[in-house]
Amino acid sequence: MADRYFPNLMPGFVEEGETEEGVAGDSLQRLLSLPYPKTADRFLHAALYLKEKVVKETWFSCGRRVKDFTLYTGALGTAYLLFKAYQVTNDKNDLNLCAEIVRACDIASRGSGYVTFIGGRAGVCAIGALAAKHAGDDTLLNHYLSSFKEIHLPPGVPNELLYGRAGYLWACSFLNKHIGKGTIPSAHTTN
Repeated sequence: MADRYFPNLMPGFVEEGETEEGVAGDSLQRLLSLPYPKTADRFLHAALYLKEKVVKETWFSCGRRVKDFTLYTGALGTAYLLFKAYQVTNDKNDLNLCAEIVRACDIASRGSGYVTFIGGRAGVCAIGALAAKHAGDDTLLNHYLSSFKEIHLPPGVPNELLYGRAGYLWACSFLNKHIGKGTIPSAHTTN
């Protein structure tokens, strides 16, 4: 049993020397020493590039069809990413595309037995309501809120976040935080 091991292919410890100012290279130290606005701008551009790449790969390459409607692994996660990008940039195109994806997820999730924020219908309704509120579409906001209120926890649902009661309560809390306190009354969450 003593002969079971993996050979260590890592080099031995190499002590670092002191770095000089203006050393060429793109190290983390050099990046962190940049003035804050320049660093923040670089991070923003990198994040927006990644957002575009994610949207292209998960929405446009699928022909704008929903295969998986969940926030956790599906199209709703792309919609939420677009919403977060809208919050940073105020780009209405991101909000409109978010609303388009949520509408497709709404259709795909009808009749789903999953009731949580991350993996079920509650997440679709919650993010749909949030996008509708920011778009100023009261009709769509009321549609998503009424659809949310039609969700009932099945008997024997586990008390877990991904597929259970905790995930549903998270969606209730999300709506109350982002739409308005009392949007989902406490009587609805205690039953």
